[in-house]
Amino acid sequence: MVSKIDICNLALAHLGQEPISSLTQEDERARRLNLFYEPVKAEVLRTHNWAFATVQEPLIRLEDPSAAPYPYLYQYPVEALFVRQITDPAYPGKKYPFREVFRRRLNQRAVETTAPQAVAEYTRHVKDETQLDPAFVKAFALALASDLALALTGDNALAKLLFNRYAASLDEARRSNMCEELSLPGRREESAFLEVR
Repeated sequence: MVSKIDICNLALAHLGQEPISSLTQEDERARRLNLFYEPVKAEVLRTHNWAFATVQEPLIRLEDPSAAPYPYLYQYPVEALFVRQITDPAYPGKKYPFREVFRRRLNQRAVETTAPQAVAEYTRHVKDETQLDPAFVKAFALALASDLALALTGDNALAKLLFNRYAASLDEARRSNMCEELSLPGRREESAFLEVR
């Protein structure tokens, strides 16, 4: 099972750095990893509709007038990093237009849509590293190394090299994920290329 420290040390290995034993140790590497880790993970999660991070959930209706052309307002899902689509169980297969808004009066993020009984498909913020797919872990560690390269090594060429390796690894991870989705019952009719937005 992979851990947060494992991913951090994998990123450090890409940078030619010694591993750390804890993110709380008094060390520049640990301090930088604490700063970069969660934002980079969120960024990589948002790049694709990862099977391990995808949730379908009915939304909670909010009592606040919504402007046309979006007559229904819902609470933004608490765990969501990125809402990808809105459907309604009364009309299977139909995807509804929507937009994310911030309602100042309610002091919260919300989803406006035309769906009367909205169900959101979204990418969640995965907090337990053991739930991450191995191909995602590889890409994430490279993204982390790429972002840390200048701060820890001052080597711009290494930062560019690691970014290119991250981009290639991310493409590979996406293809792997799409193959898994196509093998699921009920998903064969969807082209993998429709995932690209």
